[in-house]
This record gives sequence, C-alpha cells and structure tokens, in this order.
Amino acid sequence: MIFKIKAKQTILACTLISMLGVTACSGNPTAAPTVSEGKSGSGPKTVSLSVMTSDRFLELAKQKFEEAHPDIKIEIKEYAAAPNTATKAQGPGQNIVMMTKPDPKNIEKYVSSVGAELMSGKASDLIVTSNLPYKKYADKKLLENMGDMMNKDASFPKDNYYTGVFEAMKYDGVLYNVPVRIGLNKWLGNLNVLGSEKIDDTKWTWADFKKLAQNWMADKNNDGKPDAYPLGKIDPDQLITLMLNSSYNKFVDAGGKKASFDKPEFINLLKLAKSMYDDNIIQGDNADKDAVVFQPKSNLLMYMDMYAMPKMSFDGKSSFYDLPSENETRGSSFTSSLPVAMNSKSPNKKEAWEFVKFLLSDEMQSTMELNGFAVNKNGAKAQGDTLKKLGSGEGGKNMKLNINGKSMTLQPATDEEIAAIEKAVSNAKVIAESDPKISMVVAEETAPFFQGQKSAEEVAKVIQNKVSTYLQE
Repeated sequence: MIFKIKAKQTILACTLISMLGVTACSGNPTAAPTVSEGKSGSGPKTVSLSVMTSDRFLELAKQKFEEAHPDIKIEIKEYAAAPNTATKAQGPGQNIVMMTKPDPKNIEKYVSSVGAELMSGKASDLIVTSNLPYKKYADKKLLENMGDMMNKDASFPKDNYYTGVFEAMKYDGVLYNVPVRIGLNKWLGNLNVLGSEKIDDTKWTWADFKKLAQNWMADKNNDGKPDAYPLGKIDPDQLITLMLNSSYNKFVDAGGKKASFDKPEFINLLKLAKSMYDDNIIQGDNADKDAVVFQPKSNLLMYMDMYAMPKMSFDGKSSFYDLPSENETRGSSFTSSLPVAMNSKSPNKKEAWEFVKFLLSDEMQSTMELNGFAVNKNGAKAQGDTLKKLGSGEGGKNMKLNINGKSMTLQPATDEEIAAIEKAVSNAKVIAESDPKISMVVAEETAPFFQGQKSAEEVAKVIQNKVSTYLQE
C-alpha cells in the first residue's frame, strides 16, 4: 500500500500513518534553547542512553539539549541498526519511507545485553525499557524511582501532563519508567454497517464482541456469504496476541511473577478465538474489504492517524472504538515506544533527570519528530494546532493524501476534531502491557490448537509451564 503526500511543507512529510505501516521523513524545527545550570572547574559530564535503535526524535533532543547544556554530553548507545526501509521518491517534498518491523533477533540482543549490563552494574544512565522485563530489575533495586524525582523537583510541572498515563505505568505504586510518547489502541469501526447502533466500548469483553458480531452477519442477498464481516483479515497468531495484550494482567499478575494460562479464563479465550474463524466472523481471503465492521490493526501512533484515517476509510463513515478486554480497569489502553528508566547506580542522576525532563518538555513534545501522542498537554495543544493549519499557507491548495487511488484534500482540522483527539489521549489510563517472550510463547504454542491438532486445555498447560519457567528465571 503506497501513500502519496502532495505538499511543499515539511510538516506533512513527517506524518506517520501507523495503522497502515507508513512513516514519512522529518524536518528540522527550531526552538529557543533553555538555560543551562553550569558547573565550574570540571569538564562536561556524559549521560548515556541505551536504546535498541535510535530515531530522529532522540537525535534532535541530543542536539538541542547539548546546545542548551554545554556542560552535559548525551551518548546514545544503539544495539541494532535501523530496520530496512524502502524509499519511493514521489517528486519534490514527496519522499515516503516504508518501515519494517524490528528483527526479533535484534530485540533478543537488546534484552540480553542491557539485562547483563544492569546485573553487572555497568548499564547506561538511562535505558529505554521497550521489550525489557523491567519489573525484574525494579525488584532488584536496579531502577530509580522516577516518580519520586518528579515530586521532589519544583521545576517539573506535573499538572502540565496527562498524569493518568504516569499512573498507569506505575509498578507496585512506583513509576520506574516514564513514557515520553504514547500510542493509542483503537479499532476503526464501519458506520455503514453499524449505523446508529450504540456500542459501550468502555467495558465490552471479547465475548460481548462476538455476541454483537453475530448480529452483523446476516445474508440478506442469499449469496451464501455474510453481508458483513465483524473483523478484518487477521492471522490466528496475531489475533491471540491482540487478545492477550488487551487483557495481559488477567493472565500475568501485576508483579510479573505468576502466570494463569491454565485457568478457565484463558482456555475459554482460546476457544473464543478459534470460533472467530470457524464461524466466519473474521474476513476471508476473497471477502469484500468494504464489508468489514472493524479493522483489526489498532495501534495509532500519530495525531494525523486520528484525523485522517476515519476520513479515508469506509467512505468517510467511520469512528474509533476501544478494543474489547478482559481487564476490569476502565479507560483506553495505550502503548509507549519510548519508555525511559534510570539506572539506580548511575553516577549522573541529576544530569540524566535533566535530559528526561527535556524529552518531556513543551519544546520537544511539540515537535513533529515526536512520532507519537504527546504526554505533555502543551505539546499536545501544539500538535493539534498543526492539524488546524493543514491546507493553509503557501502551496496549501495542493495538499492531498492518496491511498490506493483514493484522494483526499487535506483540510484544516476543526475544533471538534481536535477536542475528540484530546479526549482520547486524556482517557489513556491502561497500559497495554506485554512481554515479547510471553507473547512469542503464546503465539507459537497455540498454532496446533488453531490447526485442530491439540485441545485448548493441552496448549494452555504447555503455555503455563513455559511461561512459569520464564518468570522464575
């Protein structure tokens, strides 16, 4: 699927339409530097940051922070090269970069390397905890209490942030890793099928979803096929991973020490997942894509996602919904591709905290390079103001977004559209937590069940044993 963005402004070139896996290039915004607290009689200190793969946001933050703080240097330690990309030149200002998923081997390398460094006392000052079992290290007192640092710093205005996100990230009442940006877990619903039907997505479960789904599958034209498919095409391993991640704390306790995959709740979830295929609830290979009720790809990473996707899908008649879940916690679920923790043994805690604050600052949270939803309310307002300017200014009349031959002229977002996005972000209160190792075990071990070779009870027992062994390591 190829996107063409016809625009002269850099602002559109950095849009990420995450639901369709497309990332665009970024520009170089400028901002006034902050005042540095200098040190006399000593050279600059170096703050190290471990991350699997760096990105433009971190590189820009490093550049701007060092300019504002000549007494502090930032060292970004990468453990894997950036994923392979394929760039398709569309003409001036129209280069689109197609991103691929990280190599699982690189994830494993990062997890094992950083884990060994933490255990040996040689870890970086700051660590991006994506894919890391950070709770294990928190239990060993290897990570700093970042929430305590926030509370003790009078220069950190907590009221300027979506504190529900920080609360959701806490483990055992402590904030060990700070989400610098977040993504929202949403389904895009087809209002052509749903019509005026009201769905209470604040508390629906997967069983609720299936019950509703059966109402949308009538065959009124008698062609032997459902008139609508409740869920778009998705492979079994992807479906069970989606179901697991939306209900993770139901099957792995908050402390990450005990698994419950051999209980009836998970066994029933497995059977429910298989019934989605057996009962044709999930779209087949030859089904009409316009007859899909919900698109299963759910992670929204950018403001442009929420603005453009409803306009470009289902003839512009669509709306976002929270995913079904087995959790009892209320609020929308979110992820973070840049959660940052601090090494409790760091000799540069003061300087490292200054850099974390800079990542969370109005200045950095308002940049297009953020590539996510801001956790800073002022940054979020700036991102919304950018959407309000779409289609205006020099060359604005030529701003178009094309998807598979369908074209949309980018118009300025309305106050109502911005308010809806802000409401969605402010309601992000449940972290869609998962452990890549556990997700991999579940995906691999459930394959024989979906193929009819093993019972749900058999695979649940295998998963329970493997996950329990892993959690006790």
